[in-house]
Amino acid sequence: MTVENLRDVLREHADPLPPPNPSRDEQVRDRVRRTRARRRIAVGAVGTAVVAAVALAVPLLPATPRPETTMTVSGRPMPVLPERFTSADGTGYRLVARTAIEKTGNAKATLKVPYTGKPLDVGGMCVGPDDSPPRIEVEGSRLRIPVSFMNCDRELRLQPLDVPEGATEVTVTFNTVTTGGGCSQRKPGGPCVPLARAHGSWVLGVYEWTPPARPVTPEPLRNIPEKIGKWQLTETKGGLWPQDTTATFKVGGKAGRVALDQLCSGELATRLRFSFRANGQSGGSISSCGVWTSGKFPMAMNELYLTEPTTITVELSMVGQSTNRPIRWSAGLFERS
Repeated sequence: MTVENLRDVLREHADPLPPPNPSRDEQVRDRVRRTRARRRIAVGAVGTAVVAAVALAVPLLPATPRPETTMTVSGRPMPVLPERFTSADGTGYRLVARTAIEKTGNAKATLKVPYTGKPLDVGGMCVGPDDSPPRIEVEGSRLRIPVSFMNCDRELRLQPLDVPEGATEVTVTFNTVTTGGGCSQRKPGGPCVPLARAHGSWVLGVYEWTPPARPVTPEPLRNIPEKIGKWQLTETKGGLWPQDTTATFKVGGKAGRVALDQLCSGELATRLRFSFRANGQSGGSISSCGVWTSGKFPMAMNELYLTEPTTITVELSMVGQSTNRPIRWSAGLFERS
């Protein structure tokens, strides 16, 4: 038997990829709780004035457990991006391009990726824990603001890649160049020292994914708590994305504060975005969806102060593609008790 024959036999009998990280949902919940911020909106009695604040959290999707195979970047061991893996809902991922940024090397890296029409995700892992993440820029992208990984993580994290319309090739640049100015005062009365550019060591790649042949129904949601501090749950609305994309709440004329919060389940749960209209006017807060499987409820309410009867319309949208990967969602309206 030749070496190649032996390799083929071993490959045929090899164990499949290990199961998904059992702490995945908890990690996502903690990440969402840290990044989702409270946003307030005021609805006046004379005309409806909407004061908007938008916080775009980067939607991340945990993928496979950390592979055992490692490489060395800047003298430290680094996990290698898996060539292929399958997510919990049966979606197949294939690595189509890879690169790396070293802490002591170039601050930019560019990949040219052929586009076949299948969805693309960016994947990344770093040495950490203090490695600054790169921004991700796509040539010709519709996105106005370059997106970025939020922080360093040794587990593979994915986020959707925005593909320009009509593209047959996508140019992706990972950029750690610091823009703007700033300084740090190390002690009271001391000089303000200019901040030095800092970037981490990252292994980065682009994955093409093939959705499941049929929609995969997400797991059931836990009930939103009936009472949280002084907030009392008064009504809930829910559905299944992409069939259900809106929810409407009607609030009486009593002046006071109300709040909205939401939960989701499904492999792409953190990519579902919630915004709302008050009496038909847009500009409500945009927030990502909480994932709750254990621990405390990941509260991140959007508060409103109402002085007149108000119809609140919640609108859902997706970051990236979600073919045959539905998301179960629930939105709750709270009033102060």
